[in-house]
Amino acid sequence: MSSVERDVDVDLDEDANAAVATIVERRELELDELFQDGELRLWEDASGWNGFIREEEDDDVVYYSVNRLEEGHESKWLRKLRVGEQAVRDGIQRHIKDPAAGEAGRFVRRCSPP
Repeated sequence: MSSVERDVDVDLDEDANAAVATIVERRELELDELFQDGELRLWEDASGWNGFIREEEDDDVVYYSVNRLEEGHESKWLRKLRVGEQAVRDGIQRHIKDPAAGEAGRFVRRCSPP
């Protein structure tokens, strides 16, 4: 579910019989089921994926920034670094802002790792 707010400002040029409208949109996008099986994959291809994992430890939620390599039938963590909630928020924000990542709310982009 998403919603859009629009702010519109109009400058009228009476002499030229013209106007310039500036439209600023603010979209709110609800991201349900963000972590699938504890994983938030921000990119994925045949060689693996990177993003975040969410685990519950001693009644607390713990997040890890991860990079996973898939080699045939074997897979291994190239990086698994414990991070805070702010790192997850920042990662989602960067991903939504990234024009190469696809549209807002689409969290798997097909590309090679950075």
